[in-house]
Amino acid sequence: MKHHYFALAALLLAMTPAAAQVADSTRTTAPADDENFDAFGDAGAGAGSYNTQKVLFITPTKLISVGYEAQLGYNLTTEGPLPASTAPAVETHINSARGLRLAFNAPVISRNDFIFNLGLTYWNTGLDLANAERSPYFGKLEDGLRTTGINTTIFNPVDEKHFVILQLNLDASGNYRGFKDLKTEAVTFSATGIYGWKPNDNLQWGLGLSRTYRAGQLLHIPVLLYNRTFSPKWGCEVIFPARAEVRRNFGTNALLKFGYELEGNTYYLGKIGPDEVYLRRGELKPRFTYEQKLSGFVWVSAQAGFRYNYRNDAFRNQDVTGEKESTLGSEPSLYKNTLTNPLYFNISLNLVSP
Repeated sequence: MKHHYFALAALLLAMTPAAAQVADSTRTTAPADDENFDAFGDAGAGAGSYNTQKVLFITPTKLISVGYEAQLGYNLTTEGPLPASTAPAVETHINSARGLRLAFNAPVISRNDFIFNLGLTYWNTGLDLANAERSPYFGKLEDGLRTTGINTTIFNPVDEKHFVILQLNLDASGNYRGFKDLKTEAVTFSATGIYGWKPNDNLQWGLGLSRTYRAGQLLHIPVLLYNRTFSPKWGCEVIFPARAEVRRNFGTNALLKFGYELEGNTYYLGKIGPDEVYLRRGELKPRFTYEQKLSGFVWVSAQAGFRYNYRNDAFRNQDVTGEKESTLGSEPSLYKNTLTNPLYFNISLNLVSP
């Protein structure tokens, strides 16, 4: 399997020079306080003008990212399979949850009136369980959890003040070891559409709808986009409810962010006895992130935070069926899990757009 990822990385690296030629006007040197912008003309006059996809001083776009994330140890208690099992809950200690995170993002079409990006991701979480023999469910987790995905992002500026964003994701999430082990049951599809306004280079906001598995199960929810730069030092980057961060810039070569991100998906774990098993896993991560330029377009990112268990139960179906345990109850789970919440750390090396 490793050979597949190395080949993929080589292909994307070959595409990087073309991607790097796309100018990103958001990473400019901070203007002097007494700069008179009235002295400059409109470069787009007479030729049709469109707004850009970023605001000033925003976090640079990552074209290639190679990272590693680790969670400290925590306890996992499981009841199941339900409702048949009358055995007491069993507990194990997960010594660590850690793994490689790869992301590649390349502009396929980049014009001032239309941008089409294609991306690939691979996230691996290896789980080191202390007493996996206590439950067949623990045995499934021993294989680890991973997500391999392809995504596209379309940015279509309507004019100087309005834009449309469309993002599509196709992910395969489960405990598979290699591509030959992939099954269609592991595939999930997510999509987000946003209509937005950009009154100036410091503010971009929009409203939309999302079909998402971030909370660990399929949801159809409204989305708020709000990117704003209050000054060359301060700003915020929000795609609510997925993530929200306050940004502190240190010139154009370093920045510090504080906020949260909601991560998750539905993972196909295969069969336990007669039952298909789907883990609905959602994690809320309050965090600090520091990013700094190393050289040229190479940046390093370091992240530290708290992994809060938002959702982590196993079911017989990938999506919610509508069946409930009672009038006011929830859908019955196959394995009901209780997790403690550890600290986590993430570090990555990134090639960013100019």
